[in-house]
Amino acid sequence: MSLTESKKRDFVSQLIVILEQNSQLLTDKGFDPAAKITQLQTELEAADDAEGKQLEAMAAAKDATQLANDTLDTAYTDGSATVDLIAGLLGKKDNLVLEIKKLRKTGKSKSSPSPEEP
Repeated sequence: MSLTESKKRDFVSQLIVILEQNSQLLTDKGFDPAAKITQLQTELEAADDAEGKQLEAMAAAKDATQLANDTLDTAYTDGSATVDLIAGLLGKKDNLVLEIKKLRKTGKSKSSPSPEEP
């Protein structure tokens, strides 16, 4: 069974508390937990810092995705407006306009013909 991140974090935190609370008992039995407590606290702090950086990276990735989508939407809107301009200049039935409008409908590359093409 694999433990979740939060369960691992809780385990280490609780172990630190147990070692601190039972330090004298463990020392009397020949194990001084002071170094282990310090090590675990340092490792847990490093894990917390790493998680903070991970959350920052996730937020940055989300922001970058939103920016990419927004800029693509702008480009698509500008492209569509250009098609409308060309249609206004040449007429809606012009072959160039009809070919350009196919680009929006199919979403397929030129190498795979649309079903309407022979």
